[in-house]
Amino acid sequence: MTEITAEVGVLRNDDERCAVRFERLYDFTPAELWSAITDPEQLGRWLARAEVEPGEGGHVRLDFDGGAMEGGRILTWDEPRVLEYEWRFTGEAESVVRFELQPQELGTRLVLDHRRLGRSSGMGYAAGWHAHLDALGGVLDPSDWERRFEELVPTYRAQADELGWNRPQTSPVREALYRGDRAAAEAAAAEAELDVYDAAALGRADRLQDLLDADPALADSISDDGFTPLHLACFSGSAEAVRLLVDRGAPLERLAEASFARVRPLGTAAFAGQVEAARILLEAGADPNGVDSGENRPLQTAEANGNEELARLLREHGATLPG
Repeated sequence: MTEITAEVGVLRNDDERCAVRFERLYDFTPAELWSAITDPEQLGRWLARAEVEPGEGGHVRLDFDGGAMEGGRILTWDEPRVLEYEWRFTGEAESVVRFELQPQELGTRLVLDHRRLGRSSGMGYAAGWHAHLDALGGVLDPSDWERRFEELVPTYRAQADELGWNRPQTSPVREALYRGDRAAAEAAAAEAELDVYDAAALGRADRLQDLLDADPALADSISDDGFTPLHLACFSGSAEAVRLLVDRGAPLERLAEASFARVRPLGTAAFAGQVEAARILLEAGADPNGVDSGENRPLQTAEANGNEELARLLREHGATLPG
């Protein structure tokens, strides 16, 4: 065993997003620990299959079984003290991970800080990093990572609850739409000033345009319940709202951060059976085979729902079934 301490990580707010910080003391020299976090062969033993282009401006790529961290640019390479790089995991907004190595009398303290995470994914990242750091210290066989992850989730869910991240915050408009009650959604909308998410979900293109004119960054924002405006417009099926968001640069491949629906906008359109929304996305360059967090493709969803028109459209744009 090379790990001396195994403190629980700490979740915190990071503006409208979140971060998690760990401090671990390892029985390694700084040089040994630096190799463990930068050498591809060693990274493969405790984190993921890796490609590392060393030095500031270089890149790190990590290939996990459930997805890949694609080409994060190295922001700081101060051997053997500080490593920081962009975290660009497939379908997620960009975040930043930082490792600090501090020599101690009994080894080296590792401070890992992962910031700019989505709040709905912070709990999972905290549990995941905790298990990976256990593997780095030799107290966990990497093959037991999933079991350890599941054990740790309640610990970090409790932290998220204390920070208020798991409280229901869905608007009455979207709550009604999610349960299929359009009349109740319209009634709730009459009582409120629609934000970008409710405007997208209702297909109110005029209101949506006003909001995007005032703040263009809203096109790439995420709601408290984990959806981008484009996901919500695809759910509603408003072709006008979908086209407006695509024209304003809304991300076509971003995964929703809702725990129950980590899908891309095209996956949402497929789920809701919205053919015109899907057509707009495909013509704008959306990946017809872009998978959700469960590795499901839009064509699988369309066929499972018996939507032949949508399945045909997807195939025309290159969609295939796995295998």
